[in-house]
Amino acid sequence: MTFRARIADAGRFALRPTFVAQPMAWGPAAALALLALLVLDLALGLLAMGMAEGLDRLVPILPEPIEEDITLAEDAFLSLLLAPLLEELLFRGWLSGRLAALHFALYGLAALALFMASLFAGPGAATALALAGVGAVIAGLVHWSRTRHRDREVPAWFIRHFGKLVWGSTLLFGLIHLGNYEPLNHPLGVLVVMPQTIGGLLLAYTRTRLGLTAAVAHHSAFNVVALVLDYRW
Repeated sequence: MTFRARIADAGRFALRPTFVAQPMAWGPAAALALLALLVLDLALGLLAMGMAEGLDRLVPILPEPIEEDITLAEDAFLSLLLAPLLEELLFRGWLSGRLAALHFALYGLAALALFMASLFAGPGAATALALAGVGAVIAGLVHWSRTRHRDREVPAWFIRHFGKLVWGSTLLFGLIHLGNYEPLNHPLGVLVVMPQTIGGLLLAYTRTRLGLTAAVAHHSAFNVVALVLDYRW
């Protein structure tokens, strides 16, 4: 598939996500497809942020980012390794539709609820809730590893509602990034996470067409660029 054809295929997926049973085998063609999707993600993300910031200059709507006192090494670990791995597992790891992956998704939902609760808890409770969320992810991975060779069936309802599941997980993926910002002071402030929402939809395409490892790599590479821009290197 050419670069142009891949971009067009991703666009059709964004409008109407379709299920595929098996991603393409990894090789030069898959690597080029991943590069095309990363370029598209960066271009659309920068465009979306530029439009939101342009609107913000006319009418202040965007919340300020929360300033965290962390080192560059800590930021790099979180942004380039931990976040891509955990977020892809939670939001898109189950898009294969196999029963073992869907069971893992239930653990993921519990973990996500704990992570979200930690955003509104006090310092001590927040740490405990976040650790409990990590524990839920680990428990889910253990369960998945023990059942993945047995529970490989894809339920008919999953294929039937695949588009809704992709859009729902994408919207949730974008909204959870509001936790990186101060509370909203305007309804249109949600536009601040439009790049992540667009990225989530493209990551769903990457995950289903190229595989979970490719989605983690896509996510991490995007965060590399974001980190470089953030530190203005």
